[in-house]
Amino acid sequence: MRIQYREWLRFGRAQTFPACWLLVIVPFLNGQPDITKVLILTIFMWCAHILSFGHNTLMDFTQGYDQRDPSKSHFPLHRGVISIHVAHNVIHWGLCGLVIFAIVLSLLFSPNPLFSVISIFLWWVFGYAYNSGLSKECLLSFLPIAICFTAMGAWGWFLSHNTLDNLGWLLLAYFFITILFQISWSGHLKELELEERSNILVKMGAHIEVCVRKQRWFFPGISFIYGLILKLINVPILGALLLAENFNLTRAFWLAVMLVLSMLFLVKLIAPRRYVRSKELRNMSVMEILTIYTPIPLVLPWLEATILMLFGVAYFWGMNKLLWGVVSHPRV
Repeated sequence: MRIQYREWLRFGRAQTFPACWLLVIVPFLNGQPDITKVLILTIFMWCAHILSFGHNTLMDFTQGYDQRDPSKSHFPLHRGVISIHVAHNVIHWGLCGLVIFAIVLSLLFSPNPLFSVISIFLWWVFGYAYNSGLSKECLLSFLPIAICFTAMGAWGWFLSHNTLDNLGWLLLAYFFITILFQISWSGHLKELELEERSNILVKMGAHIEVCVRKQRWFFPGISFIYGLILKLINVPILGALLLAENFNLTRAFWLAVMLVLSMLFLVKLIAPRRYVRSKELRNMSVMEILTIYTPIPLVLPWLEATILMLFGVAYFWGMNKLLWGVVSHPRV
């Protein structure tokens, strides 16, 4: 049987791998710049990303949510190029194998295996809960996935650190608010027209109206206050606290530039405007890159930080082109 590699990469949303990878690699490198371990973790995280995002895709489809979403009609399960039977076996057995491997890595790498394994447990449990229904049925669905990704970052931290110091706590807090914004603002904005019961923006009055010439316009209601507060906590406040832990002028300049850019794109995301989904996806992608990249030079030396950031952008653009025929954003 011929394996359709591109379809499986689409199924697992391979283009967003750098986001998960950096959540683990950045805290790990802060404590232990071991290139061999970085390569092992990179391979592991790529597999973990494909299977965990594939799990989300599979559960959303089999529970009927994505079958009602016309924007997902080009996905492999919708088109029947990957069967539900095969997907269940690949995804669930794959995740079982990966969690065992993650425990082995914790025992081999971590100076604090107990906290490392606890981080894996929280990562897997909250991720499974989100993918298995909370993402569509719970108004606070952004909390389990934010905890999931924060625990992922904690695992990376404890693979090279014995305890959480001030920098570690601040970095995990930054990760938490980053994911909170991505899911509860950007993610819900992307699916706003479906008006799912888990969409907190709808509860805050956000909606899309068809106006003159059948153009669709986004009106945020009071949700713009929510988005503004989250991003202000995220980049200016937590970013400044991270800078204070490792202050120098080049890092201060970096934070200032990223702050200006992130605030510009924040306005694009929270202001009333004409709603064009492809443009929204592009703006969300840029905001995600800006936010994820902001802390990297604040906690790592510039050489390591630059290599990670260049690889992340090159991979994201290249994989988007390979899988979706676009560069700046995926067709999701």
